[in-house]
Amino acid sequence: MALSNEQYDALMRQYNHKQSRNNQIVSYRTDEVYEAIPALAELDAEASSVSVTSITAILDGKDVSEAAAESKRRLNELKERRESLLLSHGFPVDYLEPPYDCPDCKDTGFINGNRCHCFKQAAINIIYKQSNISNILSKENFDFYDLDVYDENYFEGNSEVSARATAQIALERAKNFVQNFKEKGGNLLLLGQTGCGKTFLSNCIAKALLDEGVSVIYFTAFELFRVFEEQTFKKNADVADIHDQIFDCDLLIIDDLGTEFQNSFTTARLFQCLNERLLRNKSTIISTNLSFEEMRDTYSERITSRVFSNYDVLKLIGEDIRIKKVINN
Repeated sequence: MALSNEQYDALMRQYNHKQSRNNQIVSYRTDEVYEAIPALAELDAEASSVSVTSITAILDGKDVSEAAAESKRRLNELKERRESLLLSHGFPVDYLEPPYDCPDCKDTGFINGNRCHCFKQAAINIIYKQSNISNILSKENFDFYDLDVYDENYFEGNSEVSARATAQIALERAKNFVQNFKEKGGNLLLLGQTGCGKTFLSNCIAKALLDEGVSVIYFTAFELFRVFEEQTFKKNADVADIHDQIFDCDLLIIDDLGTEFQNSFTTARLFQCLNERLLRNKSTIISTNLSFEEMRDTYSERITSRVFSNYDVLKLIGEDIRIKKVINN
């Protein structure tokens, strides 16, 4: 659903509030520091004078590069003295810097006229009313990941690796995925039967990356293809923004692939989605109960090959954790 004018205005008011808050904090701290360190006010006044002098010199026809170099030298000198004064009086060197929620856009919501990642994620949260997801992520994150729910005596087939050891491996690789995401990105395919923790693990990853300012969209497979259908067959303007974000967000999570109603349309749109995101170097996480053979039979050799050759596979095994919890409680 696209942002309405009211939603957009409300979002911009949030940014205006952040900027106003930052200005108030800086103003309060400036008064506090000037009272504690009178010499700092003199340094700041001198820095302002240097900047004015540099502009005046340029307007008077003096050599621009020479005036700029001299101004830069003096400002750097004043900066060093300023930081030394702050530290010597027990203040951090950045104490008078605005405490931005998003340093990238400085809480304006835009970078060079383009929407910042924080704005995009805030819009996504509004569009999809992700308060429900936020509530889920408050409980389903790495802090609550419990390896003890996996049976150390459960083995699958001829494997010598238990369900708990398998979960431990998946957990470590998921954390590495998060740690290296901003530098490397990447794609994950979470395999396993119903109730073995695939959705929980993908939520852990989503929460960790959202906390780092990464734009994340979560869909069940059913919801994803509903958006595609609305956009394709009904030309629904309400889903236009979210449709675009499916291809542009930093991380797209497709949960329970294979549970949707499958036909030639879903197969074609799935290939388009996954292929387009690969071409744009955007990351995707897919969770599914399907095996390699079942994916191939359901979606075609082309899609299955594309996924298994470009995604790191994390497998979880074991009994249905949700059922076990109900029984144990």
